[in-house]
Amino acid sequence: MRLGTSTTMGFNRPHGVKADIPDVVRILAEAGFKVQDMNFHDCSNFPTPLLTDKWESWVDDIGNTAAKYGVEFSQSHLHFYEHMTADAETAQWKETIIERCMRGSAALGVKWAVTHAATAPGPQMRGDSLKGNVAYFQKKLEFADKLGIGIAIENLWDWNIAPRKRYTSQPDELVELVDTLNVPNVGIAWDFEHASIMQQDQVSALQYIGKRLKATHVSDQYGIKADHQIPYFGETDWESFMWVLSEIGYEGDFVYETHRYTQNMPDDLMPAALRFSVEVGNYVMALANHKK
Repeated sequence: MRLGTSTTMGFNRPHGVKADIPDVVRILAEAGFKVQDMNFHDCSNFPTPLLTDKWESWVDDIGNTAAKYGVEFSQSHLHFYEHMTADAETAQWKETIIERCMRGSAALGVKWAVTHAATAPGPQMRGDSLKGNVAYFQKKLEFADKLGIGIAIENLWDWNIAPRKRYTSQPDELVELVDTLNVPNVGIAWDFEHASIMQQDQVSALQYIGKRLKATHVSDQYGIKADHQIPYFGETDWESFMWVLSEIGYEGDFVYETHRYTQNMPDDLMPAALRFSVEVGNYVMALANHKK
């Protein structure tokens, strides 16, 4: 297990400025993050080359920068949307972007591309959501297999859409979806912060998920406007469950998704702040070798 970080950690800058991803890759690498998660989703929500016909050369620039600084993209984050409730015009554009994200992931050597399931409306939410997501992801997984990548479906939270429930915010829903899809290139991405927000027992959840776990999102929180912090900047009890990653034989990386930690950080302080986050990450990873 290696420490990594999402490109969101450098993409979001003070006053709403968005950095160029090749620069982000370099800055993160210089701080010690040689494993990175290429977050295409963030890039799809702002004016970036991903939304233009220049997207392939943009991906090439990212790959060339990664090669220069010895960076491996073990994960990515695909664009996602509520595909069961979107109108046809929106869905067509969203699917165009998702295809670019998947092709870009393959070009960058990504092993597991993380994404979200959608939630069906109505009283039969769980059953309808399972059926709709199975139909949707079967096609995505066929395309992913041709590209040589896997898809890891992430556990979500209800917090930001309360009081409505959100599909795959519970571990059993996530496992049911992945097991129903039942192909080698589908797995689970576990977001520790989402589980913390949902006040879940992460020991039993991770034991239940077991070998299905293929990717992680690592962050901490102490409120809905104070989320995506580095470990120990929030309420999560890391010592209570990190050992489970060793027990279940997790073979992936330990990857930050901690953009609120750096999004207001002045550029001059970024190198020191990032180096400190590397120290924290290495400390937390070491807990995997010690059962509490």
